[in-house]
Amino acid sequence: MGFHLGFYSILLFLLSPTLMAAESQESICGKEVCGNVTIPSPFGIHGSCYSRSLFRVICRQTQNGKRPFISINDFDVELLGSLFSGNTVLIKNPVTHVNCDDDRQKVDGINVGVNLTGTPFFFSSDYNLFGSVGCGNLAAVLGNDSEPLGGCIQPRCGGGGGAEAGCFNQVFGNFSSSMVEMTAVYDGGKEDERKRCSSAFLFSRLYFHGDDPLDIGNGVDIETTHVPTTLSWDSTYCGHAGCEPGLGPTYFISENSCGNITFQYPFEISDQLHHPNGSWFTVICNKTADGRSMPFLNINSFNLQILEFSFFLGNVVVNHSITYFNCRNNDNNNGMSLDLTATPFYYSDFDNIIWSPGCGNLVTVFDPETSNLIGGCLQPSCRNGNEASSATGCPTNVPHGLGSFFVNVSERVDASGYSQERSCGFASIVRSRLYYDLTIEPQELDMSNWMYVPISLQWSTPMSGLCHLRPGVSTTCSSDRQTCWQNLGSTHLCVCNRDFGREFSSLCKGKT
Repeated sequence: MGFHLGFYSILLFLLSPTLMAAESQESICGKEVCGNVTIPSPFGIHGSCYSRSLFRVICRQTQNGKRPFISINDFDVELLGSLFSGNTVLIKNPVTHVNCDDDRQKVDGINVGVNLTGTPFFFSSDYNLFGSVGCGNLAAVLGNDSEPLGGCIQPRCGGGGGAEAGCFNQVFGNFSSSMVEMTAVYDGGKEDERKRCSSAFLFSRLYFHGDDPLDIGNGVDIETTHVPTTLSWDSTYCGHAGCEPGLGPTYFISENSCGNITFQYPFEISDQLHHPNGSWFTVICNKTADGRSMPFLNINSFNLQILEFSFFLGNVVVNHSITYFNCRNNDNNNGMSLDLTATPFYYSDFDNIIWSPGCGNLVTVFDPETSNLIGGCLQPSCRNGNEASSATGCPTNVPHGLGSFFVNVSERVDASGYSQERSCGFASIVRSRLYYDLTIEPQELDMSNWMYVPISLQWSTPMSGLCHLRPGVSTTCSSDRQTCWQNLGSTHLCVCNRDFGREFSSLCKGKT
């Protein structure tokens, strides 16, 4: 499938028997053989070795023995194996003939090779060159938008090369279909016109060797019908119709909303009176006095208002009490965070920051279980001219997997030569977006009425790499077919999404 993403979740997902059976076949994937060709992954003959039908290989008996084929837009393409690492494979690509007086094509402007439109496949100029056999023509190859991708000028007819001579040149960009144009560039008589049967093709630049890759000794001439070409594919491609589920059982789930926030798996919504016990992912949808609905998440008896939900970032943004705050009398913000250690959540390290606005204070962050120092920062001196309530302060990063912490704001340890003036103490984990919005330009802040700050809690961890939705394995999809996923094991999901990877290239390429 297209856009794949790997998630690590602290939730335990049971491994289905079907998936276990499919994984037992994994050892042969990438090593299957048809004739003398080893089938590279993600292509496969066995159903467990290919992720979608476009990568299915049929091992067919031909006059020359067994040969592997794939089907692209109802066109059978023979696989020749793999020359390069990554998303490339070598195929037997048809040659286009122009102005030939036999059973070959006689029409200008026809496709050069296989038409890949509407598939994840494309031809890349990184691995291919454009070539043409014939004489007396400018051979040009045009891309999907009919703009030239490149071209070359064949030698003059009768100039020594004859009709078997040719030319080659680079092409630029990636493209899924192309057209060829032949334009006479030399004046000539009927003899020359007769010789202008020409061919055009894309060929793999590293398959042929020598200074002249189209030398007759390499077996390319006007009678050649197929040449080796490197085929590439985009592993983030899902197509215009969205992600197609695998061939196994498919279950569609609905998204549920509370207020203006929509939730997906694994969260479920319940009203404030009836919600199942023991579920960390139950969203309590409360009604306010003015009739609005507001979602809450109960963690260790604390009801946290949910501000945002993201399936692909694996997090929820909630309103969290300020961790340390002594700017008001009778505050209970003593520096101890909400304890997440026995829950499936942790404080996001990429979407949060520990921030202490103010001046003249030393900020220290400790692990409450070990009392080890895990971070800290020193605010600038109050003599720098900023007010004590300004956004001037210091940030410190959040360690990965942080479940709880204790923060303290105090006088500098060695205050000699350092101003004794200090602002009141404010230090809290906050969402990074809030910190950057408030500190991008110098400004004064009045935090006296602050009670809560937005923070991000992770319920899973996005991972980069490659995974595949497998045929024969149960697949779950959102009702709009934008998202599909499978359990890869007790703690991993392989997720496909149609659009998300255009913003984050690591997504829709997951790693198990």
